[in-house]
Amino acid sequence: MKRIIAQCIKEIAQFRRDRLTLALAFILPFITLIIFGFAIRLESKDIPLIVQDFNRTNLSSSYIERLYATNQFIPKQWSGGNPIRDAIDKGIAKAAVIIPPEFSRDIQAGKHTTVQVLIDATDVNNARVIRNSIQRVTNFFYAASWIITNN
Repeated sequence: MKRIIAQCIKEIAQFRRDRLTLALAFILPFITLIIFGFAIRLESKDIPLIVQDFNRTNLSSSYIERLYATNQFIPKQWSGGNPIRDAIDKGIAKAAVIIPPEFSRDIQAGKHTTVQVLIDATDVNNARVIRNSIQRVTNFFYAASWIITNN
């Protein structure tokens, strides 16, 4: 323990003599903290999303509007042989939502229906954010639709 205390005393004496070392010891970590605080963001915005709606009803349109109302996704249009796969493969969209034909019928019957979500997972953190966001919107939409259909 005496050696540790002696080393601490020596370092404090060195700090007093060399002001540059003192500045680097305290200012450099602070600057690094500021840079990382502004540069690293775990929130994603303006994620290109493509939606393929096989239901084409007011309820499915309302669900699509709810997805884009989060201001996290921006709509992308893409046509071709397989618009969903091609849009994700070519980097046009980071995610795709496919609404099945029985979407509104199942919701009005009080049943949960499945919505297929395809996500480009080349960036795992971004994929996780997209998945969680779409999942929250979908759960909220199901809950709101269930309340409306049961009242």
